[in-house]
Amino acid sequence: WLKHEQSAPKSFPDASSLVAMVASKAKLRRQMRHSSASAAAACGAGGLLSAAFVALQPSAPVSGKLVPSRVACRQASASPLAAVAAATPSSTALAFGCSAAAAAVVASAQRARRSGFNVARAAGEGEPWQPRLEGWTDADLAAERMRAQAMPEPDAAYRGPRYSGPGSVTDQWIDSLISMQENGGLLPKKDAYLMVLDVINILRTESTLGDVSIPAGRELTVIGDLHGQYWDFMNVLKLAGRPGPQTPFIFNGDFVDRGSWSMEVITVILAFKLKDPTFVFLNRGNHEMLETNILYGFCGECGAKYDMALFDLFSEAFRNLPLCHLVEGKVFVLHGGLPGPDPRTWIPGQTHDPTDAIPMTVLPTLDDIRKVDRYTEITPDSYPNSIGPSSSDQEVISTRMLIDFLWGDPRGGPGYGPSYRKGKGVYMFGPDVTEKFCQQNNLQCIVRSHEVKAAGFRWDHPKLLSVFSAPNYLDTGNNKGCFVKMSKSADGSIKIDTTSYDAVPHPDLPPMHWQDNITNNYPHLTRKMKKKVGASSFDEFGDSDFEGLMNFDEWEPDEADAFQEAFKLDQYGRNIE
Repeated sequence: WLKHEQSAPKSFPDASSLVAMVASKAKLRRQMRHSSASAAAACGAGGLLSAAFVALQPSAPVSGKLVPSRVACRQASASPLAAVAAATPSSTALAFGCSAAAAAVVASAQRARRSGFNVARAAGEGEPWQPRLEGWTDADLAAERMRAQAMPEPDAAYRGPRYSGPGSVTDQWIDSLISMQENGGLLPKKDAYLMVLDVINILRTESTLGDVSIPAGRELTVIGDLHGQYWDFMNVLKLAGRPGPQTPFIFNGDFVDRGSWSMEVITVILAFKLKDPTFVFLNRGNHEMLETNILYGFCGECGAKYDMALFDLFSEAFRNLPLCHLVEGKVFVLHGGLPGPDPRTWIPGQTHDPTDAIPMTVLPTLDDIRKVDRYTEITPDSYPNSIGPSSSDQEVISTRMLIDFLWGDPRGGPGYGPSYRKGKGVYMFGPDVTEKFCQQNNLQCIVRSHEVKAAGFRWDHPKLLSVFSAPNYLDTGNNKGCFVKMSKSADGSIKIDTTSYDAVPHPDLPPMHWQDNITNNYPHLTRKMKKKVGASSFDEFGDSDFEGLMNFDEWEPDEADAFQEAFKLDQYGRNIE
């Protein structure tokens, strides 16, 4: 997904190669699993993110060294973590208009953009910046904490809140943070680093599938995609209230990217998590991925507002996010889709006609999902490489489920069909899949996000609710946003209520504003994009929820030069060498 300039006097691997080094092909992962203890020691206790780490030598061929599997890395680096300070009671939410602060916000953004570019470029010491490819061990995180603690204090004129650990985050602290950010301010860089480090500590203690309870007589709130739309997020908090011990929240992924206030959004979410870690739950979305963050704004925003090293730390936090939560044992909440077909077959030329389907196969149980190792990055090669026969290899199973949980979408017809989004290796699933998954796992229903909906929500299947919380997405969607409230009914079922709302005004910064940081200063991390055509007009076969709404993720690289020769595939749809 990146074009490497071969003519450059000094060549570096492009980002496609870099991410592929993090989690390469299944063959390499199988080799890694059997690497010796001495090789593991040589590579470091934390290891890499399940792939090879390559020295960036000019004009050198790509070569890698083997490291332990993700599970081995996690076991080697995990350690008991200090308890998080007790949270204070929640307060009523505040929401802020933006008209009076618009000029200050834009001016602050421009200042951050100018200074951030210089800081980020200087950090590379003359060489193009590349994202960190190694996993973070306890020793790495401790060293980063020491580096953060040694950072300069903010200017004497700074009047915003200061972070001194989870116990310092109170309702009043969050009020001050929101007010400061509304007027164009940011937390000191030192404080931002320490907050992310403390959240990583919390997330590393959590499970891939978390369990959530609804307090008696209270409600749980589910927030869908926010995508850096800070002003709409503030409106959501005004309408839905704030998270706390009596008002748990699930933030269902895609906190960042696209919108131009992703840093402000994620900072508030992290503050909520630090204040009430056992009542604020976060799911990973497809925009909590290294690849998407580089392409859709958050990486550039980190560099512009702070520095690129903070982006590396955010990436580590995102890799540790849970994938799904189970509410009262009855409602399954995840960002994207249900597990795909097994064996994982891909049919060349398959259409979206509901009669053109891969039949439903064996579905995993919740216990199977709890075993998924989430600590990895999905690479451009991961999608096609996931195609193949059934497997008992946990590494293969984890990668396949991670793709499905982050990228899958519902469809109108039964079974499985091809996705509008990524192509080979990403599936849409039918109502029969949803029904069977709920039946075998004793679920009432499933709540997911990931797609724009005209009303902010839609029951795509009888037991599948989609919720999207970013209204007027990209300032052009004309959609409403929505949040979900869940409460316990007298008969033991979960009552689900939806609240839709319109977009609110925001300062005059366009979506994807910070992507210019990457395009202009890190051209080795850019690619030519083109809009896929035709998908927005599909309405013939029960997929009307996509029409004119869901195609904001439908940007793909120009792959004409890599068009595969037709039908040179095996029985699963894999390329034949």
